[in-house]
Amino acid sequence: MKRKLVIAVPLLALVALVAWVLRPKREAQGEAFVSEKVAPLLNSIAQVREQVGMVHYGERVDVIAKRNDYVKVRTNAGVVGWVESRQLMEPALWQRSIKLLDQTRGMPVQARGRTKVSTNLRVQPGRTEPRLYQFARNAPVEIVGRATADWVQVSDERDNSNEPQETKKEDWFLVRGVATGPPGDSSGRAAEPINTTQPGDQTVPIAGWVVTRFIEMDLPDPVREGAASANIRPVAWFELNRVSDPSGDKPQYLLAAARGPEGQTCDFTALRVYTWYAKRDRYETAFIENRLCGQLPIRLGKGPKDEPEFRFHVMDGKKEERVYRLIQTVVRRVREPGEVSGKRGSTKMGKPASK
Repeated sequence: MKRKLVIAVPLLALVALVAWVLRPKREAQGEAFVSEKVAPLLNSIAQVREQVGMVHYGERVDVIAKRNDYVKVRTNAGVVGWVESRQLMEPALWQRSIKLLDQTRGMPVQARGRTKVSTNLRVQPGRTEPRLYQFARNAPVEIVGRATADWVQVSDERDNSNEPQETKKEDWFLVRGVATGPPGDSSGRAAEPINTTQPGDQTVPIAGWVVTRFIEMDLPDPVREGAASANIRPVAWFELNRVSDPSGDKPQYLLAAARGPEGQTCDFTALRVYTWYAKRDRYETAFIENRLCGQLPIRLGKGPKDEPEFRFHVMDGKKEERVYRLIQTVVRRVREPGEVSGKRGSTKMGKPASK
């Protein structure tokens, strides 16, 4: 009996040793994706700690452990460290961000602008919705849509605007931009970026919702001055065409705007067209239409004689599509055969855009 024990005990010990040696060394509780431009990897979560590396937006990591507000992760390069949990996205949220980007790829640009302050990008309109990314100040974006959401103050987003904070609803823009990814990133989200953040950065396209007041539109001077004089808020603007002038070709513009507080159902309520009047060497407000309830997107096209056209749907029960055509300096609404003529937008000639 003793002889059997002498053989069995070392054998069991050997089996246990082999099992320990062959145990999975890369056990993980799941995966996550980095939601910050750059997030430091720390060797511990103690008060005294060192940085052992960094991860970038969109980088996939294995989750090894969680403790308080920190997550222990392993990068694809095998570097292990701790990162703040708020700097990571769950796989489900990452997939939603990819789906949102895919949805916006074919949407026409309605305006371009830049962030006024550090601005959170959300997966849906609303300050309590999950955050996908945070743009730095002066980050370029393309505006492709608009929506409204209830106004809610959150701790991680400062509102430095002069708008009254008791506003019940606020406007949001759906935007496309770029985020900084890991060096040599090949995440499969390739698209033509509109800009880069810093020389040498790896960038990946990104889409989501931002508060409209945090975006400064890149408006041409005639459009900016015309909107200010009419006391309307720009929502979208376009270059319709260019006309010859001794000083060089001059662009002509379409502006869609809103009047009054944020949170309105209509995406825009007014249209303006600014054309170049060569004889007076200035822009004129060539077309005005008010009391609209227009829905984005506005799409540009060409008429039978290559005239600029623009079209959009009205937000009513029928979702009627309206089409307008610019003929020299006159804007006409194009009607389908049999369509009943209604009230036309007014045409203003000889009025400077800046007055």
